Amino acid sequence: MITFTPEQEQFRKAVARFVDAEVVPAAEAIDERAEFPTKLFKRIGELGYLGLRYPEAYGGAGADMVTYCLFAEELARGSLSVAAAAAMQSLMGTHFVYKHGSEDLRRRYLVPALRGDLIATFALTEPNAGSDVAAITHAAERRGDRYVLRGTKTWVTSAPVADLLTVAAKTSTSGA
Repeated sequence: MITFTPEQEQFRKAVARFVDAEVVPAAEAIDERAEFPTKLFKRIGELGYLGLRYPEAYGGAGADMVTYCLFAEELARGSLSVAAAAAMQSLMGTHFVYKHGSEDLRRRYLVPALRGDLIATFALTEPNAGSDVAAITHAAERRGDRYVLRGTKTWVTSAPVADLLTVAAKTSTSGA
């Protein structure tokens, strides 16, 4: 049997109350309309759930992965589509800005994304590569101080509403 710390169990119960009160009543309508859950997404950010894995310096909570998984599981219990949007934001859409972005980019994009003020996503999947990062053909060619992208992506979660899009692309055609 898995046991959680008292703090983790208290956190899980708080998320469950939020899910029961705000997510479950809206879930069916969100799925029927097939729309991005903007209002709930913003609320999830306000509650600090989008920043669970990130340091407090950026508005995060510095929580461990078990705590994040408790959040994800409770949210998915209420709405898998809302949970998918939140997971993309907190696991992929913001990760690369945090891990590889400059301090300026973190302040401009990561901090508001963790609050739910910006929607972030990650474009990886390609028609002939799927989500196999080693097989992607999307290219980024350096032109001066910028990169020009060339290629096609498919199935980019939250893309129609995203404010920030991190794109997986190769900068070299040689080797892996």
